[in-house]
Amino acid sequence: MVNEELSAKSIHFVVDYMVKPAARDLAKTLEKYQQHRRDKKYFGKEKVPTGKMPVKKLIKQGKGAQKIELDGEDIHLFNRLARKYGVDYAVVKDKEAGTYKIFFKAQDADAISDLVADYTKRTLGKEKGAKESVLGKLKKLKEKVASIPRKVVEKRKEQTR
Repeated sequence: MVNEELSAKSIHFVVDYMVKPAARDLAKTLEKYQQHRRDKKYFGKEKVPTGKMPVKKLIKQGKGAQKIELDGEDIHLFNRLARKYGVDYAVVKDKEAGTYKIFFKAQDADAISDLVADYTKRTLGKEKGAKESVLGKLKKLKEKVASIPRKVVEKRKEQTR
């Protein structure tokens, strides 16, 4: 009986003062490691800006910069196409001449040439002929349908007994 009590007390002592703290320390260590991984994943890397940016940021990246000039009015189309092609660029408007200077990284030269070709194709397509509005087309179709003579059907009911 005494031996059983002594062995139970010694087991409780070992569990309370040896196993529980070790398990807590292990859990804390794992939690700290997970926090470290999370912080490294989100905050460890420096985010490189992409897309449209100021000229200073573009030049600070140190990849070399080139420029082209566009005299088109549709800069929004250029912005949309640049996002499509994944190009880093900066737009500066020359107020006197009414043109846009577009600076881009030298390494994006191939993508810029494709982008400019696509841009010119789309802007020249707009100048060829303006698209007719859908409402205008609908109005013409209504007039056409109204001009077609309709077949008149006479309805008579006969009385039967």
